[in-house]
Amino acid sequence: MTLQLRAILAGLSLSVLAPALRTLAADPVETDSIRTKADEALAKNDWTAAEPLLRTLVQRQPRDFVSLYNLACARAVQGDSRESGEFLARAVENGFDDYRKLTGDPDLAGVRGSETYKQLVAGWQAILIARRDANIEQARKIFKNPDDGTVYTEFVDEKRRFIYRSAFNPAEFNKARAEIEGLGEWAEREIFPGLWSVDEVKFDPWVVIVLPSKRDFLTWLVVEFGPAARTGFSTIGGSYVHEKKQLVSQDLGSTLRHEFFHVLHWRDSVRKGQAQEYWVQEGLASLVEDVDVPKGASYANLKPVPSWRTNIVQRRDRSNTLMPLDKFCVQPREKFLSSQQLANYAEARAIFLYLYDAGKLRAWYDAYGAALPSSRAGVLAFESAIGRPMKETERDFRAWVRRLPEVAEEIREGMASLGVEVESGAGDGVTVTSIIEPPNRGAANIIPALALPGIKGEIRIGDVITSVGGQATRDVAELVRVLGMKKPGDEVVVTYRRRSQAGEATIRLIAKPAS
Repeated sequence: MTLQLRAILAGLSLSVLAPALRTLAADPVETDSIRTKADEALAKNDWTAAEPLLRTLVQRQPRDFVSLYNLACARAVQGDSRESGEFLARAVENGFDDYRKLTGDPDLAGVRGSETYKQLVAGWQAILIARRDANIEQARKIFKNPDDGTVYTEFVDEKRRFIYRSAFNPAEFNKARAEIEGLGEWAEREIFPGLWSVDEVKFDPWVVIVLPSKRDFLTWLVVEFGPAARTGFSTIGGSYVHEKKQLVSQDLGSTLRHEFFHVLHWRDSVRKGQAQEYWVQEGLASLVEDVDVPKGASYANLKPVPSWRTNIVQRRDRSNTLMPLDKFCVQPREKFLSSQQLANYAEARAIFLYLYDAGKLRAWYDAYGAALPSSRAGVLAFESAIGRPMKETERDFRAWVRRLPEVAEEIREGMASLGVEVESGAGDGVTVTSIIEPPNRGAANIIPALALPGIKGEIRIGDVITSVGGQATRDVAELVRVLGMKKPGDEVVVTYRRRSQAGEATIRLIAKPAS
């Protein structure tokens, strides 16, 4: 079974593809043409035609482990165990880390008797550790400038094979780490059984999770995606690059959950030897962007909830522009990332929220995996998991969309408000920028208020609000969604960070006054 570039990249987001594509900058059109021809030959098991094309690709991109691995297969199939072993060792040196493929791919049968192959298998754990150490050292060189008053800290998670490098306040980082560990437990229970099995994890490569300072994130953004990514219109909050085993997130909330779920999904699909479709990858990752957690419970008990994305789906349903499920589930990556990208992400999330609400998420995912590599795997999974024709499921999905509550996307006049104005902070919460003046304060009081007294405690300008009523509020969208479910007069416990100190205040919500 050969590796194909399109299969390796099938589940990556656009933000991940961009740096990979830039490596072809010397002559991208010609290189892509050669790669396409090589893939076509490999699909036909035409090793004679594929080999010279692969050698050309390796000359152009000597660190491309995909072509190196495929060359190892080509030489093994043709009985050349010596050169096959050399190419295989080079593939491992440059990033190939799939032990299951290494030991199970029938195309490598001709090299398994070689000393090179035996040494690779025997030393596999040492190879993974060396790769881990090299990856974290590379991260240290890139992410080395903490913001004022902070330092980078690291944490090694042996159980899950993660290494964290964080520039966030240690208390907030530890809280966020506990949350995504809970998310991992939820993922194992709801969709990826056996995700944390010791016997499976020991063959998984380590992943470096970087939670950078604001200035390091902006520098990384420009290096990875170009100067345009730094504009106010950029929506890139982070990425997971599977080839590098590196996750970068600018916040501890929705972006971290989204990218972390990509890590989990890739682990499951690699173990199964599957290249899952783009819309599935992004839909599942988007599902956990907006969640609620029962009071006093851990993130293992989270519940995905409607969000601004489901608002988009409702609007498209009302305008009769929502794509039918049977068409949505077969669209290629290029169409998903078209001018309708925002709408496609929204519908992908809504599909998986619908399956989750129906108690069919794991059944659909299992049926989908069983139907691959069929281009209709998504449709077949619906028919298997739901147990009825797609036309009936389509009607039920549309009715479900129409019943969803509209989620607040801004705090409008009269809605519940904390009585403060906020802006996006450093990624662990929202920063209080001003106190809303009550209408009866009087013209004589011209000194702006610096603090908002609560029933218990107070909130000051400069405080970073990290949760409201027990729900994390690490960005403005999360705060708006949480407040949108409250009423003026409700009392909420607000947790905040004041410089490096954590605090808590009980605030009675007010109706937002007219601007």
